Amino acid sequence: MTQTPSSSATLTIHNVGLKGVDRLRQKLQPLLLYVVSTAQFFDIVNATSVSVAILPIAQDLDFSVTEVLWILNAYTITFAGLLLLFGRLGDLFGHRRMFIFGLFWFALWALVVSFATSPIMFILARALQGMGAACTVPTAMALIAINYPAGPERTKAFSIFGIFGGLGAISGILLAGGLIASIGWHWIFRISAIAALILLAIGFVSIPVDAPKAEKPKVDFLGAATVTLGVTGIVYYISTGVDYGWANGKTLPLLFIAFLLLIAFVFIETRVQAPIMPLRIWKVSSFSTSVILAFISNAKSQGVIYYANMIFQEVYQWTALQTALGFLVHALSAVVVFGTLGRLLPRLPLKPLIMAGFMIRCITALMFSFVNEHTSYWAIPFPAFILHVLGVGLTLFPIQIAAVRDADNKDQGLIGALYNTGLQLGAPFGIAVLNVIAISTNGNSTGSVRGGPALMKGFRNAFYAMIAMGLIGFFLAWAILPWDKPMRPAVKKGGDKVGVKPTELESGDSDGIIEGVDKEEVLAR
Repeated sequence: MTQTPSSSATLTIHNVGLKGVDRLRQKLQPLLLYVVSTAQFFDIVNATSVSVAILPIAQDLDFSVTEVLWILNAYTITFAGLLLLFGRLGDLFGHRRMFIFGLFWFALWALVVSFATSPIMFILARALQGMGAACTVPTAMALIAINYPAGPERTKAFSIFGIFGGLGAISGILLAGGLIASIGWHWIFRISAIAALILLAIGFVSIPVDAPKAEKPKVDFLGAATVTLGVTGIVYYISTGVDYGWANGKTLPLLFIAFLLLIAFVFIETRVQAPIMPLRIWKVSSFSTSVILAFISNAKSQGVIYYANMIFQEVYQWTALQTALGFLVHALSAVVVFGTLGRLLPRLPLKPLIMAGFMIRCITALMFSFVNEHTSYWAIPFPAFILHVLGVGLTLFPIQIAAVRDADNKDQGLIGALYNTGLQLGAPFGIAVLNVIAISTNGNSTGSVRGGPALMKGFRNAFYAMIAMGLIGFFLAWAILPWDKPMRPAVKKGGDKVGVKPTELESGDSDGIIEGVDKEEVLAR
């Protein structure tokens, strides 16, 4: 068919336009890391700040006692339950596409939440907002792993990603305290929505377009349904068990069904041609151990933050604003400590850092256990917060790096999803277990203690349990993770950079060639 001059000119203009967009995207690609990191920051800020704003939200919207539980759980359950599904969909249909969709969905429902006028409207909108976060978090990790080569460059990128996440956990408390005391809790969600829309626009022009798939992706719908329902059921049980009771007729049957669904999911994955979770990924000990360590780490982190918050409000009798200011040293320390670790991690082995981090966090929990109403903030909570930040940085960042380093690019969305599922399950599980310990041991001769400094008895036992968690993490890391060295810096040969792993240098191959680089030449460097 002969092309007319007008159609040819139109096609030329169209191609020039596409090339212009591609050039712009290439120039802005360095922003990719900060777009995905900031997205994670606001995901965490949004989740953390709500825990501080529970009472104002409940009072403004007339939540009943049984409904208050869902201010937090609506988001947590959909977020954790859908991580695996959306992470794998990113692998199949494009991480950029899923990430941008997640930002839009998160912003849309954050805005709806901010205008909620009833408990049911708040809970439903909050649950739908959690779906957006489930899209962005695993695909953010995948975008980093795919666009930054393994070695110091990827380690540095994940360190920056982790820094933003750590800052988000503390900034949420500060933001909530300031907003509640000034313009109201509604702006927690409005600020998150505005930020997500800005990131969406920047991400659209800075994140590289996904390469077209050679064949049409196949979706394991049965596996997706069973794992989503199974994980959601477990998160529901963990999140509601403290209030409803662990053996309550409302929760225990659901837990049993959730386990049956997960067993069915594993069986399905061994039979289908294109499983949503190929079981081969669990054969890598560094990844499977990292998921367990992430679970323990977040259970302990959320425990420290939650019970420090309870100490400030119950034992010290501080207001929400005073409590937020009490956490300020945590945020400022995170800026310094995480920034320093981001530069050092590429040069250091991971295993000893993780072990040291867990031990430092045990010391933090032990320090908080000595607090009472007469203890000065500057004597224990202040230095304990600084140690906690150091311990979190030494554990969580290396664990994240260990989780993704041996995975193929085609599995990075799934790896990020499973890693974050471990994190998300750890948070409610840790709080649930610690609450059981604290509540069951809080009491006096006249009955249960409802508030005030006397609650410190139960809080103290919760901190002892956190020490036990830290020791479990320490011994798991010691027993399973390899004593490997950090990846060597890239070696230049003929203008190309080649990442060299120490294991490749030590084990080698019969030809003495490592990915096109002579072994003796590399060792000589």
